[in-house]
Amino acid sequence: MTMKHKVSILLIGSLTLVFVFFVGCSSETETSDSTSTTSTEEQATDIDSGGEPEKVLGPGKFIKTGKMAWARGWHVTVKLNDGTVITMAGKSRGGASAWEPSGIADSEIYDPATGEWSEAPLMRDIREVPSGNLLNDGRVIIIGGGAVRQKPQTTVEIYDPNSNSWSVAAEMTIPRWRHRSVVLNDGRVLVVAGEREDTILVPEAEVYDPETDTWSDAGSMQVKRAFHTVTLLNDGRVLVVGGGGRDSKTKVVEIFDPEQNTWSLGAETNLSHSAHTATLLNDGRVLITGGKGKVAKGEVYDPEADTWTDVGEMTEWRAEHAAILLTDGRVLVTGGIGKVDSTDIFDPTTDTFSPGPKSLIARYAHSMTLLDDGRVLIVGGNSTDVNSGDRAITTEVEIWEP
Repeated sequence: MTMKHKVSILLIGSLTLVFVFFVGCSSETETSDSTSTTSTEEQATDIDSGGEPEKVLGPGKFIKTGKMAWARGWHVTVKLNDGTVITMAGKSRGGASAWEPSGIADSEIYDPATGEWSEAPLMRDIREVPSGNLLNDGRVIIIGGGAVRQKPQTTVEIYDPNSNSWSVAAEMTIPRWRHRSVVLNDGRVLVVAGEREDTILVPEAEVYDPETDTWSDAGSMQVKRAFHTVTLLNDGRVLVVGGGGRDSKTKVVEIFDPEQNTWSLGAETNLSHSAHTATLLNDGRVLITGGKGKVAKGEVYDPEADTWTDVGEMTEWRAEHAAILLTDGRVLVTGGIGKVDSTDIFDPTTDTFSPGPKSLIARYAHSMTLLDDGRVLIVGGNSTDVNSGDRAITTEVEIWEP
């Protein structure tokens, strides 16, 4: 073979390699462009089908479940020993307009297995903003609350799930609503403060014994208050935080010792709180969130050191919201005045808040209950009517799933 032929063959081979290289690059570019276009088209389809793309703001999601028969807010919700949930009393619609609230005596029971509500018996009395607790024997007590024309009352009723019936219990010595109650370690129920008439606060506390159906005096706090919180500490004492009147709030903290039947002052909170939440953490500390006056901050109380620690801010300020301890030790915080649909999740290992997923319904004056399977039931509250768009107390119920 001549030198001329060799050069020609080498030239042809080189040109072939260059051609293959360019074809390969072109094909790769087309594939990349095609993938990018498909992704954009998928995003456009998501937007067209459901508005804005779903935002992943934190763990878990909210789903709808069965509606209640009665719209209700400022009510009481308690999980029964069989895992079902009873919701009782509160404010509902039925006044002069479609959304004007009026008190009700109705109760309903939610079955997490079916996602449906069933009617429970009527209580004897209408009750707005009462308190209620699960007794150690499995019955449910509901205490005080506003009667007709929001008049605070002394009456008490007890629900027995075994007989599916209400019975009348001994009355308190002081009429009250916007109060708080908690079950003590010995099974008795401590009732704290509240309003005895419109804007007239009471500092007195009293204790109910379900075994004897009697009330006894539990002394008075130094500060009169409503819209406060009560928390049973791990050592059996009761922490009372914040509260005040319609337009006031306090930093003063008081602690009840059931063994001595006495009150003492605790360290004051860093901020004044009213219409806030208090959640007992697994490590024995207590998380306080929000409150009236556009409070977005949280703080944590250490009962052993009697100290408060600032733990930062939530995504927005909240009052008349709800908070609940999750099975993994974190705290879910939802809603608030202004019909807030954002949520926050507090992590006690880092003492920080992070945004949670958006709830389906913006609401306040609602309740949250931890179900046996770790989900959270969110019930009622003041929201926006899904049909008219008017402000309204709602029948809507949703579930947060981890």
